[in-house]
Amino acid sequence: MQLIAILIAFILTGLLSPGGWRSARGFNRLADWLRQRLLPLGLWNHAGGLIAVVIPALLLVLLVQWLAGGWLFGLVGGALGVIALLFAFGGGETLEAEVAAFTSAWRRGDEAAAQRALEAIAGSSLEPVPLEVMPELAAEHLVIRARTRWFAPVFWFVVLGPVGAFGYRLVVLARAFGDFHDNTGPGYCQCSARLITILDWLPNRLMALALALVGHFNATRQAWAATVDQDEQQRLSSAGLGALGLAPSDGPRDLTGEAVGDTHAMLRRGLYVWLAAIAAATLLGLL
Repeated sequence: MQLIAILIAFILTGLLSPGGWRSARGFNRLADWLRQRLLPLGLWNHAGGLIAVVIPALLLVLLVQWLAGGWLFGLVGGALGVIALLFAFGGGETLEAEVAAFTSAWRRGDEAAAQRALEAIAGSSLEPVPLEVMPELAAEHLVIRARTRWFAPVFWFVVLGPVGAFGYRLVVLARAFGDFHDNTGPGYCQCSARLITILDWLPNRLMALALALVGHFNATRQAWAATVDQDEQQRLSSAGLGALGLAPSDGPRDLTGEAVGDTHAMLRRGLYVWLAAIAAATLLGLL
């Protein structure tokens, strides 16, 4: 049932319009409401703020999963899984649309449009960069974006069920709220960043392994080893470029917009490896 829910969710996410109930707007309104009330009481600028914005909704999903997951021969649980995955995959444009927008703008030489498309892939505002530097940055951000929107939600869904995918997205939103809103407090931001790093630790490694299997294995392994002293995001993005056959470099690489499309195709192949592993585990009765 898990594999079926994952496949249905991936199909539906390409058909649904951006925004709506999957967007961050509702979460941000709730988090801001809680921040305004808890901050004066000294209950926000630490792990308490993170608990307040994540745990109540997570407990509700867990309760529904526990009580109704087995109804109608598991169909209710399967539907809950699809809904949780659709929420976890995010409410923005699909990665395919974001990549297409970037490559089209880059080919036209439209620096302003390419910068906007690069920021869409990154999921945040970036300092303006020259057009020739953009493909490498887009490829690096795309790897991280695929981890956050594809691989990690699938991982936590397989491990914990709907509550895993739903909970992961809540923590992603909680961190984004701290990063992009004023007066959220350093303690809250540190706690949310630390938690998402913990949640991403194993998906990062399994994702890098999948990319190595579908790309250049030795280059991926070397890139992962060469960045051992860097943060997790940099290690994963370096491994992603390594899977394309690009060795770690201290300077910008001379890439074209096609490299971003190649990165997206490689990420899809890596996802297929994960789905094949999930299918095999299902057939063996491990899931």
